[in-house]
Amino acid sequence: MKIKRIALSSLFLVAAAFILSACGSNANPTQAVQTLPDVSDYSNSSIVAEGRIVPKDSSTLFFKSGGMVDEVLVQEGDSVVKGDVLARLGDRVSFDANVAAAQAEVTAAQQALDELNRTAELAYNQAVLDEVAAEEAYFVALLAWDGFDQDQYDDDLDQAKADVADAKSELEDAQDEFNKYASLEKDNADRQRTKTDLDNAKANFNEALSAQAEIENEYRRLKADVDLAQARWDEARRTRENREDGADKDQLDLAQAQFDAANARLSAAKSSLDNLDLVAPYNGIVARLDISAGEDVNPSQVVAVIADTSQWYVETTDLTENEIVDIQENMDVIVVPDALPELELKGSIESIADVFVEKAGDITYRVRVKLEETDPRLKWGMTTETRFSESSR
Repeated sequence: MKIKRIALSSLFLVAAAFILSACGSNANPTQAVQTLPDVSDYSNSSIVAEGRIVPKDSSTLFFKSGGMVDEVLVQEGDSVVKGDVLARLGDRVSFDANVAAAQAEVTAAQQALDELNRTAELAYNQAVLDEVAAEEAYFVALLAWDGFDQDQYDDDLDQAKADVADAKSELEDAQDEFNKYASLEKDNADRQRTKTDLDNAKANFNEALSAQAEIENEYRRLKADVDLAQARWDEARRTRENREDGADKDQLDLAQAQFDAANARLSAAKSSLDNLDLVAPYNGIVARLDISAGEDVNPSQVVAVIADTSQWYVETTDLTENEIVDIQENMDVIVVPDALPELELKGSIESIADVFVEKAGDITYRVRVKLEETDPRLKWGMTTETRFSESSR
């Protein structure tokens, strides 16, 4: 509920000014009329809003993993420090094992990375020797290729192809001759003779094909030897160049990636283990606790509330658009708790929301007031009357 009233001090000032002007006929006409001081105070402020006492900060806490609560280490009202474990879930064996396995991966990846760096000079010298050997093998292959007689190869290949053609023709003739007697008994003389001729023709044809392939393969082998030796030399050179400034860059990048991945898995395993603990996010008190040992909880189920009561605030959403224009940050206020009407606490506006809330047809804005005074009787949620100082506007 909002209380609105016109400041009585303003009426008093108007009346005083009117009386002074009426008495001015006996005064010196050149003498300036002195303005009375502003005697407005909080008790007759024209803007008064309802609010609630709230702590500096508050959070609802929940486990990120589900399971059975193994132990609860705090009680409602206890003071806690950031990082304190408030409660723990059980069944931690598998999570501990995952952390241990991930730690072993990190250790192995670190050792592999260290070994690459430690043996970098040895690997470089070996790469130099490998390059020299590859270069020598290339020139041996190149010398053999240079000694290849291309003209003789062409003549031999032409002859081999002609021999294959002749053998193929003879095979076809032998097949035709055999076909004439193929249906006769196997012991028939003509069938046996033509079958022998056919077998000999097949053998001659296969021999001619083999001779042609041998000639062609010799050419391909010599050419392949040169190409392979060239590729090996290029690879040996690349390996040596990669190791000139230390460990092989590709191997080093791979080892570093494996180390980073192992660290990521370790972080994930530790995070999963940490999720079994309910931890205080900051210094404060346990305002509410809704769990006990042996209880099953679900992920994201609110089990506790923590509050930072080192500083009290008042929040109000009772100021309309017509009033908010007269309100500004750092403005002085007086807060009177409804339960403690004799108590007047000084405060100042810390923040004014930019986003509005429609409330009972009015456009209202959230205002947060920092109390500069406190009282041990103050409780979270107490309703208040907040008086905004006219003298501050």
